[in-house]
Amino acid sequence: MRLTAIMGHPDDAEIWAGGTICKHVERGDEVLIISMVANGDSLRGVEATRGATILGAQLAFVGLADGQVRDTSEACERVSDLLMRFAPDILITHWADDVHADHATTAVIVQRVLPFTMSQARKAPRVWACDTYFSMGTRGPFVPDIHVDVTAQWPRKLAAIRAHGSQCPDAWVRLTERQCGLHGQRYTPPGIPPVPFYAEGFKRVIPFGYLAPVAYLDS
Repeated sequence: MRLTAIMGHPDDAEIWAGGTICKHVERGDEVLIISMVANGDSLRGVEATRGATILGAQLAFVGLADGQVRDTSEACERVSDLLMRFAPDILITHWADDVHADHATTAVIVQRVLPFTMSQARKAPRVWACDTYFSMGTRGPFVPDIHVDVTAQWPRKLAAIRAHGSQCPDAWVRLTERQCGLHGQRYTPPGIPPVPFYAEGFKRVIPFGYLAPVAYLDS
């Protein structure tokens, strides 16, 4: 199985889906992280390479400037090309109601290119939207449809976040511990003892009313 995470910035995959990415890699899946911002030669690109290596994922860049992610034909073409070449079964991206403009625009670009990439690749990925800052969006709270248990992957997730040394990683570690800890409390099955338990939350995105079948992520 192949999973692609299309995120706004180089550390977003680690913060919002790092445990899930790591879990898929451990299952033997191929994972590609696409960052809309930066390139491989920049400081953030070098940090992104370290983070992706810790998670075991491949990495690609669209090459836009931070704070300048726009829904342009050029950006759409770059994302479409990467998606068609990798042909994922599962796609993770930002929530359309994310309060960060770069995140919300990334979600718009993904939705825009999916019709073309699905028709060209003759493959419809299962699409998921990740959490956001304090689980609050422009029109209300982020309420996950599924939770992915990432407790076993937690050390690698935090190590990957800390690979982004220019981005005050300790602050992001505290945020993810809070949010994934809350998701873990909501997800914890009955009978599990009260130990540290972390989960990442995702919302379903259903392009054109079609929900593609996949073996897991929501299993």
